[in-house]
Amino acid sequence: MTAVTAGRTAATASDPDLDRGRTSTGGGPGRSTVHRSRYLVATDDQPRVRRASDLTTIVIGLALFGWSVATLDQTSDLTATPSTQPVPVAPLPTWTLSLLQLVNTLALVYALGVVVVLALAHRRSAVRDVLTAAALVVLVTLACVAAFDQLWPALLPEYATDGVPPQFPVLRVAMVAAVLLAASPHLARPIRQLGWALVIMAGVAAPALGFGRPSGAMAGVGIGMFCAGGILLAFGSPRGYPAVASVAEALTDLGLPLTNIRVDPDQSWGVRRMIGVAADGGLVEIKAFGRDATDSQLAAKVWRAIVYRGEGVTLSLSRLQAAEHEALVTVLARRAGVRVPEVLAAASTSGEVAVLATSRGGTRLDTLDPETVSDAELVRLWRDVARLHEAGITHGSLDPAAVRLDDGVPVITNFSAGSLHRREHDRQLDIARLLFGLAQLVGVDRAVSTAHEGLGSERLGAALAYLQAPAIPSRERRHSRTVGRELKALRAGVVEQTGVQVPEPVKLRRVGPRDVLTLVVLLLFVGALIPVLAGVDYEQLWAELQGATWWIIVAAVVLGQLVFVPQAASMMFAVGRSLPLRPATILQSAIAFISFAIPGVAGRVTMNAAFLYKYGVTPAVAVTQGAIDGLSGFIVQVILVLLAFATGSVAFDIAATSSSDIDLRLVLAFVILLAGVALLAVWKVKRVHDRVVPVVASAWGALVDLMKAPARALGLFGVQLVIQLAWGLMLSAALYAVGSPLDLLPCTVVVVATSLFQGIVPVPGGIGVSEALMVGLLVPLGVPSDVAMAATVVWRVATFYLPATEGFFASRWLERRGYL
Repeated sequence: MTAVTAGRTAATASDPDLDRGRTSTGGGPGRSTVHRSRYLVATDDQPRVRRASDLTTIVIGLALFGWSVATLDQTSDLTATPSTQPVPVAPLPTWTLSLLQLVNTLALVYALGVVVVLALAHRRSAVRDVLTAAALVVLVTLACVAAFDQLWPALLPEYATDGVPPQFPVLRVAMVAAVLLAASPHLARPIRQLGWALVIMAGVAAPALGFGRPSGAMAGVGIGMFCAGGILLAFGSPRGYPAVASVAEALTDLGLPLTNIRVDPDQSWGVRRMIGVAADGGLVEIKAFGRDATDSQLAAKVWRAIVYRGEGVTLSLSRLQAAEHEALVTVLARRAGVRVPEVLAAASTSGEVAVLATSRGGTRLDTLDPETVSDAELVRLWRDVARLHEAGITHGSLDPAAVRLDDGVPVITNFSAGSLHRREHDRQLDIARLLFGLAQLVGVDRAVSTAHEGLGSERLGAALAYLQAPAIPSRERRHSRTVGRELKALRAGVVEQTGVQVPEPVKLRRVGPRDVLTLVVLLLFVGALIPVLAGVDYEQLWAELQGATWWIIVAAVVLGQLVFVPQAASMMFAVGRSLPLRPATILQSAIAFISFAIPGVAGRVTMNAAFLYKYGVTPAVAVTQGAIDGLSGFIVQVILVLLAFATGSVAFDIAATSSSDIDLRLVLAFVILLAGVALLAVWKVKRVHDRVVPVVASAWGALVDLMKAPARALGLFGVQLVIQLAWGLMLSAALYAVGSPLDLLPCTVVVVATSLFQGIVPVPGGIGVSEALMVGLLVPLGVPSDVAMAATVVWRVATFYLPATEGFFASRWLERRGYL
């Protein structure tokens, strides 16, 4: 046991926060009245939460089981015959086998003992969790037995007279692992450690005794983790709060007996805050670090380190380290002349709870009436912040809730996120967070003027670049719906007070919504592409491409990238204003990339609107004008198809599809059915009708107005015609290159039909669907199916796969230069 103790300053025993707390049972706890189990923690009445660690347990369990199945030796694991004696994997001495038999039996005794202890302690919810997890293990094990065609698993293989075959999975290992994990929120650390030791030894004993193979033991651990994690995720885990009586006894052991201990209403994950009265009548604030305290702090710090730039990660690997760290930072802040609580004790009397006791006085600043807080008190607070930073200490979570006002003197509390690293980044975040919190409490003018007086122009001006939403704690952002406007007013106030020019905001987020969207699109791209690549007959495809004229294929691919220029021109004609050609052209490639997440024309309209907004076009107008682009393209496509059939340039031989893998009649029937369903949804479903019809009507009205300007109308429809014919020319060139030439107009019809169908089917990029439909349309035009597949691959590479790959880099280029 280690402890930090100090003298005690008197504090009033009247605290408004206590009125909201819950009184503990009785007065000062004595040793004779305190019940504390050395084997169990987390009382049964604690609230339950779903923890990320339980989900992690499920994932690890699935990974272990999947690895076991992948490495399963079919001949040794599943076809082994029963033997009258255990058959070890290697010759072992008799005494070793006896010891392993004992370990295997002790593991079962441990699992039964845990259930009995929980039942005797009246932990009903814990017993429910354990028994449900055990039952689920039995069901999953039986499912594995059925899947792998094995014999019924033996519950007590050590007592089988006729021997047992190797099990997959090993039921004993799975059962003990599930019981241990399901009961772990209620077990003291030594009991959990003993349980894991028995699970590991049972996993080793089972293969050695011939009850299973190593893969079976590993699968047992995986099943146990999966079942127990699933039960805890379904019912929730106890919060892990230390009991009030246990904390009171721990403080008594430290020579700090308290009476009238109450639970502070302001609680956080894993740390239980309490308030007690010392022998001299002074108030004492207690932080009891329970089972989840270290996990919660580590998870929060790691999350901020991943998402935000410049976030250092100071790891606390134990409850005691967390308590000692906060005590150390508080003591050093006090030594620097900052008014902070006095540390009375920081210690751990057991492996399950660590306590930090500090003096407490005054009232929390954020609960006071702004009129009762004077400017002089706020200036003194800012000077203490400056003194803190000069000493190389940062608070980490400085806001009005971390400040108490005691007889007109501000006291900075709660240094749990404090740091002793001299980082300018952390100092500016302290200032930005406190300034925002005070602005919400006393108003922007008072907050800025007192900060300017307490910090000076240089320090306050340096924090200007950090006054942005990512710097504000998530709790403050959730409680305020006007964070953006408040930050803007704060920046204006700081500029007025300091005369500093507004700097570029510091990039605080390492991972933002756009990065997440990019990752999702990439995953969709890969996930949709893999099945297509897996289903291709590469030998036949390569045979077709080997005899192709490669310079024509290269020309077709190059032409596919040049289409971006008329697409950019089409956008300019639709909007009716000149735009920089280079970024507008690069935008078209970025649209190909984003179409994985937003199929059809919606992705194009959205990206165009975001791009045009940078040039002063309002979002409503940008969406309407962008829809004109898509609508004009659709009109040109319909006209081309009608002209092709009206002039007899295209004639499908339906009978030719009988020898193909794709029946064109079924495809056409499916297309008609899908189009009918879509029209019916637009007509009858109010929600769809209200979202689609106004946009189409607005686009049609804008198109009618555009037709009144002949130059824009001819330019728009002419460019759209060039785009459609260019796509058809690429397909015609690809067919010519592989030895099956086809005229331009039939190729254009095939491309148009494929494009229209791709816009209806909600498949990212139309991957797989477009290839199948294009081949199905080329076969009745007299193109052999193998040749059609080769030409389709060339066309899709030129018009989609390569542009989409380029689009990833194009979108990053546009974002870096401020176009998106």
